[in-house]
Amino acid sequence: MEISKDSISDSLVSADWDTIAHALMALHSGIKPKDAESRNMRAKLGLIKILMYENIRSWNGNSSIDLSFFIATYKTIKSLESEFEKKEIRNKELLIFLKLLLYKFEKLKLKAKKPLEVQAEFGKMKMVIEDEFTSL
Repeated sequence: MEISKDSISDSLVSADWDTIAHALMALHSGIKPKDAESRNMRAKLGLIKILMYENIRSWNGNSSIDLSFFIATYKTIKSLESEFEKKEIRNKELLIFLKLLLYKFEKLKLKAKKPLEVQAEFGKMKMVIEDEFTSL
């Protein structure tokens, strides 16, 4: 048996969208419902999983991603990271998977439904990135 030298991120990049969508739904949030706040966060993660599942499960053969979906995914992952750190959640499998998924998204062509939407979205993204670097 030969061991593959591909990294996990490379394996995810080569996986088909249906497989990725089902893997996303199989992952647990990593949050134990101890109180109302943790139950709300667990429900939020459940909704994120469902929305992403519905979006990506039918992308096979498609090598592009909607710009607004890409940016929304990026912002969602960043907010989840801060919430996980604030609540000191140790089980981060879902968060790691979402980061790997974002890596796969980065390999796709960006598309926008309206040309002016592209400029607006990149303007929003520029502010997000600038804010992130200034906070370091």
